[in-house]
Amino acid sequence: MKISMEWLREYVDVPETPAKLQEDLSMKGLLVEGVTEIPGGDSILEVEITANRPDCLSHIGVAREVCALYGRPLRVPPRKRKLRARTERLSFAIEIKDAELCPRYVGLVMDGIRVGPSPEWMQRRLEAAGMRPVNNVVDITNYVLLEMGHPLHAFDLRFLKQGKIVVARAAHGQRMTTLDGETRELDSEMLLINDGEGPVAIAGVMGGLESEISAATTTVLLECAYFKPASVRRTSKKLGLSTEASYRFERGADFENLVPAIARTCYLIEKLAHGRIAGSVQDLYPWKMEPAQIQLRQDRAEPLLGVKLPDGFVESTLRRLNFRMKRRGKGAWAVTCPTYRVDMELEADLVEELARFYGYQNIPTTIPPAREAGTPSPIFELESSVRRILLSLGYSEGINLSFAAESDHQEFPPVKGERISVRNPLTEESQHLRTSLIPGLIKSARRNFNHDQYQVRLFEIGKVYGGSANGIPEERRVVGILGTGDLGDQYWKKSPEAYDYYHLKGVVEALLQGIKIHSHHIVPMTGSTWQNPADASLLMVGNKMTGVLGSLGPRLMEQYKLRQPVYLAEIEFEALMPLAFSAVQYRPLAKYPWVERDLSVVISREIPFGKIKDSVAGLRIAELTRLRLIDIYEGVKIPAGKISMTIRFTFQDREKTLTVDRVQGFSDNILTHLRNSYSAELRTL
Repeated sequence: MKISMEWLREYVDVPETPAKLQEDLSMKGLLVEGVTEIPGGDSILEVEITANRPDCLSHIGVAREVCALYGRPLRVPPRKRKLRARTERLSFAIEIKDAELCPRYVGLVMDGIRVGPSPEWMQRRLEAAGMRPVNNVVDITNYVLLEMGHPLHAFDLRFLKQGKIVVARAAHGQRMTTLDGETRELDSEMLLINDGEGPVAIAGVMGGLESEISAATTTVLLECAYFKPASVRRTSKKLGLSTEASYRFERGADFENLVPAIARTCYLIEKLAHGRIAGSVQDLYPWKMEPAQIQLRQDRAEPLLGVKLPDGFVESTLRRLNFRMKRRGKGAWAVTCPTYRVDMELEADLVEELARFYGYQNIPTTIPPAREAGTPSPIFELESSVRRILLSLGYSEGINLSFAAESDHQEFPPVKGERISVRNPLTEESQHLRTSLIPGLIKSARRNFNHDQYQVRLFEIGKVYGGSANGIPEERRVVGILGTGDLGDQYWKKSPEAYDYYHLKGVVEALLQGIKIHSHHIVPMTGSTWQNPADASLLMVGNKMTGVLGSLGPRLMEQYKLRQPVYLAEIEFEALMPLAFSAVQYRPLAKYPWVERDLSVVISREIPFGKIKDSVAGLRIAELTRLRLIDIYEGVKIPAGKISMTIRFTFQDREKTLTVDRVQGFSDNILTHLRNSYSAELRTL
């Protein structure tokens, strides 16, 4: 918002320099981004108005802030006192058919108007505020908009058929041509201003071309209305049409400012365009609105601010801001808010007003008081542990947007549920909500590659989204892991080792071990569209599919232009929750030694070691404490389609020393089981 210092001084005394005013307003929460000096000696303040302060989208609105800041009175600009015609020369009728979207509508007819250029001072001020002068009537409505903050519109009364205004919703598919010359298609959610036969304006957005003010105009109907903010916002967005009027209406106008704005406009038209009131003001107000009333309590304000405010400061500050206050006991008030402060809804809003005038710099840093200790969420504890473990393993946390492109869903289809589309996406890359963290991690790795960073270890903890069976969208928390590149820098003694599938698998197992989940399996996976079939795997926790891991397939490697293998994993948080942090059971160190026995068996290469491990565990040999795969051999003297596995078994009896015969018995039992179950043969060579 551009605020002219020359214009501002009409409403409040401002002896301060523009730089001083910039500093003081910014410290009170009304950020002035800069000051520009323009020819003629005026200065323009570039004020950033937040969405919750539409009352400051005018010179009087900013003047009110200056009055409260320095404790000075506000000068109200002159306006027409009586809005009645001595003789009703022109009659008109107003009808509101949708009071929900238009709770109030004010109209006034004027005649004898001479349309021509605006005076030089008005043109200069409009141009300084970023508006193009048109003619005196249109310029006056724009001037009042910038002065008082309430949009108005002037219709050429000659073109209002049947001399009436009807406020009603549009018919679906109805069309009208607006002031910019564009023909726009409307729908039944949009509100129109109609005459007796058809639309003449889109309510709160833009007037129609047929009833615009021209050099031949002598009679006008002035409109000043209040429209429901959500309705104007929806209409403006659907039509892709944003105007000075819609910008204010959709943030919330002052429903009590309509008659004053009409009176000010009438005054200026009389002075600058020789107009006269030809038909008395009509104020239709079918849906009476009341100002917000909020209870303010000292014992609530003090914990929010962390500082005790004197009653005198509370009362003087709010009264300077035009709030009306009534005592409701010690340290309590009933506060009636000005109707232009549409941001006032809660007690905390009043406390914020007190804070900004007390001075944020004067509020000490304190810990908010608490009556009882909070209990951390179980998911927070799990998430914190996962983050700590992965950071300790040398991975960096990444954070990507929750949106995804159409191509992301084609290349990485969701594991379950359907994708959710964004109704109004900002770009093609954000058409849907993401169903996987994998695409974001790959793009992060590629960004690193583009900056010559090839040792990449990333993880992300975030939410993915999908449609459930009943059609209600659901969100799931997952963790994604990515690793690629060498494990360390090259040096003279040893060549670097490349990151591979088994490093990723080790990270996943270390993560599960760190959160005390011991019952898990990693098994081969088929049918994945994005993984390399050679190492595509499923993570099973408690016999439930919990995640996937493997490397990116060759097709996607080429598509993403990746020059080195990229290994990825994605794990569901919800599946880990019931099993995480299992109770730790203490067992004293065994007094008796363990014995290791290696078996080399020739077995079909299609049988995974994990299946053999589970099968041997099913024998329930209490003395078997561990089994590991220590070697795989295929080649000379190994039949086609088979491999030799060397498995190391560790036995230990906690009550006595194992004998050779007992260990041999365990080995024979295991070998017999492997022969019967998998046609395994003991390798002798």
